[in-house]
Amino acid sequence: MRSYLDEFDRRDWQEESPDGTVRLAVIGLGWFAREQALPGIEKSEFSETTVLVTGSPEASQQLAAENGVEHVLSYEAFHDGEAEDAYDAVYVATPTGRHLEYVETAADLGKAVLCEKPMEKTVERAERLQETCEEAGVPLMVGYRPRLEPDFRRAPAS
Repeated sequence: MRSYLDEFDRRDWQEESPDGTVRLAVIGLGWFAREQALPGIEKSEFSETTVLVTGSPEASQQLAAENGVEHVLSYEAFHDGEAEDAYDAVYVATPTGRHLEYVETAADLGKAVLCEKPMEKTVERAERLQETCEEAGVPLMVGYRPRLEPDFRRAPAS
């Protein structure tokens, strides 16, 4: 019984990445990004925030300093490809109806995409988002964490 309990929260998918740490550009710095995403990324062994993308770069300098982030970009600078060598993937945390435009830019830049849920505001836009990543050959993942939890993964399929 003890060994079962010791292993209960082990993540069966978790392995050390041969590619090292994934460097993320976090796009959108609203409540969720500031209070949930950035602290979660900081705790992760596998990722780090290297770029912040916001509508208010000047106002976000302190947030960048608090999180050890070197680059703070405006949305326009992100779309122009500024600092693209400073990150491997994007975490899209903008309002839902704006996800597609940032995913399109990330895909054009060859960056993997982690997109907050819901993916977009309509099924058609969500399908375009998925097609954009598929055509660019970049991974797309939706930020739905519970499916990775050990107890969820052990639950019988219905």
